[in-house]
Amino acid sequence: MKQINNRITFIGTGGGRIVRASQQRGFGGFVVNLQGHQIHFDPGPGALNSLKLSKLSPSQTDIIFVSHAHIDHANDINAIIDSITLGGINKKGTLISVPSVIEGKDDVPWLRNFYKNKLEKIYSVKPGDKIQVNDLIFEIKRTKHDEPDCVGAVLKLKDFSLGYTSDTAYFPALADEFKGVKVLILNVLRPGKDEWDSHLCTEDAIEMIDEIKPELAVLYHFGAKMINANPLYEARRVQRATGVRTVAAEDGMFIELAGMFV
Repeated sequence: MKQINNRITFIGTGGGRIVRASQQRGFGGFVVNLQGHQIHFDPGPGALNSLKLSKLSPSQTDIIFVSHAHIDHANDINAIIDSITLGGINKKGTLISVPSVIEGKDDVPWLRNFYKNKLEKIYSVKPGDKIQVNDLIFEIKRTKHDEPDCVGAVLKLKDFSLGYTSDTAYFPALADEFKGVKVLILNVLRPGKDEWDSHLCTEDAIEMIDEIKPELAVLYHFGAKMINANPLYEARRVQRATGVRTVAAEDGMFIELAGMFV
């Protein structure tokens, strides 16, 4: 497949158990192609098929970021590693994730021992950590989720930054974690003011985006109520309220990043 650079591809935009069961949206996560790297964020169920539909090759992935040990974020981690390493023949790839994914906590880890031993590097992270992979820096961020071992991330280059909230409820210091990013991807499970104690709703997103003022905000990871309300309308509401260009992710949608390297 043709090498892609400076692009975000949303290969699955669903969130929550109802959408996962109905498959109204995919759950493969999203992929960032940046400066020669292919970074797969949160490869949930069906990631390989979603990559194929998006014309991306899993074998070109060299970094995997898994934010927490829930099925819709970690399910296909071993399948992606299998593709990277050609079934374990080649020792390749970097995994950045939390201890519950890598080592397990109250249950067995998502990462199988066979594939753990086939990766070139594994970073077990917590909020406040900084991981550098060549010219990329991953800053690990706090969240407030029903899985305590859950993190967000800011991906940085010299002239570009991308923030990913992962699953989190709103809390007063959340916006501070992502100040200065050019692109902000927010997991917004519910529409309007429909608050939940472990996820963002649209009203939370408005408050965050208005404080951070990224160049682009992307609403992502939609539950059933959000899909029924139409994420496009919610994104328009956010843009009107904040003045920040805001889009609602769709399965297979991609965003070109070249114009943001300033």
